Amino acid sequence: MQQIYLYITAGSFLKTNIYNGLLLPICNDTILAVATYLVPSAFSGILALMFFDFTFLFFGQKRRNRFRIMTGKTQVILFLLFTYITFVFFLSILSRPPGSRTDIDLMPLATFSHRLEGNIYAIENIILFMPFGWLLSMLFTENKQLSVFLLCGVTFSITIELAQYLTQRGYLQTDDVLLNVLGCILGHLISRSITDIAKRYILHSG
Repeated sequence: MQQIYLYITAGSFLKTNIYNGLLLPICNDTILAVATYLVPSAFSGILALMFFDFTFLFFGQKRRNRFRIMTGKTQVILFLLFTYITFVFFLSILSRPPGSRTDIDLMPLATFSHRLEGNIYAIENIILFMPFGWLLSMLFTENKQLSVFLLCGVTFSITIELAQYLTQRGYLQTDDVLLNVLGCILGHLISRSITDIAKRYILHSG
């Protein structure tokens, strides 16, 4: 009886610790970031989409690609992608004063902690890049090669890290790149899995 009580108590403590020490801070950080940067990011996303469409229509060569890019679904995905990219730059660079962060840490896995609360930063880095992989997967539906999304994740993450380093608005860390790329890959895999399940459901229903 005592062992059962200890098991239940330990399970309840673990759940409470995960919620209060991990999930709640991540949710609060996410809500704050969205409330602060979503509106300016969406406005910037509209401007970026307009510039992209104008450039594409002016310099585009193939009608087939032009038609595909200008469809409503693709335009929505592009708008979300541009909004997301702007949001990441607001959050990771523009929200910080220049010269506030100058350190360099190239040691892999240096930011991980044995304490649950110490890994909030690492988990947030993964979550931050999951929409990137998701949106790319929706945009490039014909290309399912994991290497393409891996390259996109590495390129975008390194761009942010270099921008942070040059403006001294963020630490240059290897872990950031590794976690960001992991988030990008997870977002792509989740999107592809949901798409595959939806296709099977439609086929069975039809």
